[in-house]
Amino acid sequence: MESASHSCVSTTPKTPMAQTELSEEELLQRVARKDSRAFDHLYEALAPRLFGMMRQMLNDDRVAEEVLTEGFVHVWEQASSYDESRCKAFVWAVTVFRQKAIERMRALGRRNRRVDAQSLEQVTFPADAASPDSETVSAALATVPKEDRRLIECAFLKGLTHHVMSEALGQTPEATKAGVRRGMMHLRDSLKKGGL
Repeated sequence: MESASHSCVSTTPKTPMAQTELSEEELLQRVARKDSRAFDHLYEALAPRLFGMMRQMLNDDRVAEEVLTEGFVHVWEQASSYDESRCKAFVWAVTVFRQKAIERMRALGRRNRRVDAQSLEQVTFPADAASPDSETVSAALATVPKEDRRLIECAFLKGLTHHVMSEALGQTPEATKAGVRRGMMHLRDSLKKGGL
């Protein structure tokens, strides 16, 4: 897929920059200053992981590509809202792209579709061996009890509501909410231990 930068970057002179020299956080800060070269490098670093997440949420490659493009346009326009002291660049991007995917699912009328327990079992976070952050998150997620982990993955990857998950699992919405809350607290504690 072509970089979304062609339609949303400035034509200001590019400054020399080696891709491996800057972290994703530094690239995002440069994007906030409308550095198109930094945007290209950030796109190359994040797009494969984010596209995997979009595909899982939307179950449609074409729609996933459209949402990926929309998300990177948002990144270009709103990079100045990123605060490095609050989270990693990838975490910020996941929040942006997840919201874009949920908005598209709502528009397509998919958000409240029925889901069976088997489809819930198939939801997993995309792994990226090249990303230390992804490895840390995956390792932390593996420490969460299986049932709570499945709820977290469905809520944050598939964008499913507590009501839809409750119906699929045959439990009350309160029990589902409690499971998500337990899992998120467990995940948070594991990530703190991992330094993420």
